[in-house]
Amino acid sequence: MRIRHCLLATIVITLAASAHAADGDLDPTFGDGGFRLAGILDGYASLSTGAAVQPDGKIVTCAAEGSTAYDFFVARYTADGAIDTSFSFDGHTTIDFGGNDDFCSGIVVQADGKIVVSGKTTPPAGTNTDFAIARLNSDGTLDTASFGAGTGKTVVAFDLGGNNADTATAIALRPNGRIVVAGSAQTGANGLDFAFLQLNTDGSRDTGFNLTGRLTVGFNLAASTSKDDQAEQLAIDASGRITAAGVTDNGPGGLDMAVLRLLPSGLPDADFNADGRATIAFDLGGANGGNDDQVIGMTVDRQERLVLVGATDSSTTSGTNPNTANLDMAIARLLPDGSPDMSFGIGGKSVIAFDLAPNGVDYGIGVLEQGNGRLLVAGTSIGLQAPPAYEYATLVRLLPNGTPDPGFGSVGKRLYDFEQSLPSGQLFSDIVMQGSQIVLSGALNRVDMTHIDFIVARILDDLIFADGYE
Repeated sequence: MRIRHCLLATIVITLAASAHAADGDLDPTFGDGGFRLAGILDGYASLSTGAAVQPDGKIVTCAAEGSTAYDFFVARYTADGAIDTSFSFDGHTTIDFGGNDDFCSGIVVQADGKIVVSGKTTPPAGTNTDFAIARLNSDGTLDTASFGAGTGKTVVAFDLGGNNADTATAIALRPNGRIVVAGSAQTGANGLDFAFLQLNTDGSRDTGFNLTGRLTVGFNLAASTSKDDQAEQLAIDASGRITAAGVTDNGPGGLDMAVLRLLPSGLPDADFNADGRATIAFDLGGANGGNDDQVIGMTVDRQERLVLVGATDSSTTSGTNPNTANLDMAIARLLPDGSPDMSFGIGGKSVIAFDLAPNGVDYGIGVLEQGNGRLLVAGTSIGLQAPPAYEYATLVRLLPNGTPDPGFGSVGKRLYDFEQSLPSGQLFSDIVMQGSQIVLSGALNRVDMTHIDFIVARILDDLIFADGYE
């Protein structure tokens, strides 16, 4: 797949001094002036990482760390942004699945306080990848008492053909405690398909879900030769339906946003665009359908509409010359039946460009709906390779109709430079609510452009009330 993930190691508006705090300013009561670093130098920067907030307000994040090989990296912070030393003594822990590289991309907190993380692992002496899931006790130790047959970990292979590359990218919990993981699985003739795994609460496969606990679904667009479909995000609604969003190969050389909704049993939901599948093409450039439109983040809003965020390429050479791609932040909203929400943006779509450099790359990665219906979209924007920053963390606020909120930053947009290296690079990869407060997580360069640390930050925002009043 050609999902273009920027790398900080080859890669936030600096917050202006003001007598009055503005929406989007860092919260000075959190961490060290509004943010806190994990305190490492060997992290791996990816768009696919996760964050969650515990009922007590503590923040947990997952990513990957390593010098010669990568392991899952899980960190916890107190509600006010300090390193939580009650979690594995120093506030973070690593999980090794016994093979080569392990990358964590999803994290959820159970009602009992245990933490479930998911991602991919390369088995010992293997070149393929498998789904990897682990559960931690609230103190950061592996849950060897009740998960993964005494190991606290479970690895699941689909191995359906091709190079057997199975990658988990998202995780969600059912109300009954069962664990659903989504991503992609390589098949023989049909390339990559959306892949789903459902586990029992003890980490074993739930055979009540598609008999084996595993399921693959392809879009297999007629014009596509690769047939590659990859899920990036996952949600379970109040009815137990599974919604996954990602990308599909559209055939002319580009990617389209792709959404799939399944019934709790795993069957496609016929009430969603007739066959459970929907694709969204922005196709802003002149590449005859070969433009790349991709989903990286997703949320289900209070009206059960799907909000998708990611990137769209407005260049004329998308799909043929990635070096000249001009990726802009892309947001789309679908009605519960899978049709475009025509009240949002233009035809259900909105595009935000920072364009800090010619053919600049702007990603929407995380999305959050506020109580007043406004949307916050977190991400990153790459500028010129020169000080003070090369890659900025970004935050956009949209009105409920999909237009930029003029009351936020500069025409709805803000950039953040945490100034941990010179030049500096940083990105926001997730955005979550901590009670009525907004927390962002991500990664940045520290010391120099070759070292990566992880960050959590909290911002000020008065627009949190359902009636829209401050």
